Amino acid sequence: MPEIRLRLMTTTEFAGWYAAQSDAARTKVDARLDNMKNWHFGNSRSLGNGLFELKWENGMRVYYSRKRIASIDSIVLWGGDKTTQTADIKKARTLKTRYEHELEKGS
Repeated sequence: MPEIRLRLMTTTEFAGWYAAQSDAARTKVDARLDNMKNWHFGNSRSLGNGLFELKWENGMRVYYSRKRIASIDSIVLWGGDKTTQTADIKKARTLKTRYEHELEKGS
């Protein structure tokens, strides 16, 4: 039986955040996103309304949505850390609304 993998889409905003991270941080993020594709989320929590947060012990956070639209299962929205968490969650909510709307229009 073929393995069913989660299909991720990353936002332009996430790509910018990701590019600014250290090699070590990008390696950690890459590993978690690879695990997500296999439906293993690790330390993650719901923030409500389909928004979720991946958490690391060093305070790093990655925000993603879980709403299947067209061929996309999850949108990786934004990253941040514990010190900017409130603003990061607000930004992730805004991006979630925008990208989900754009995907729904296009599907």
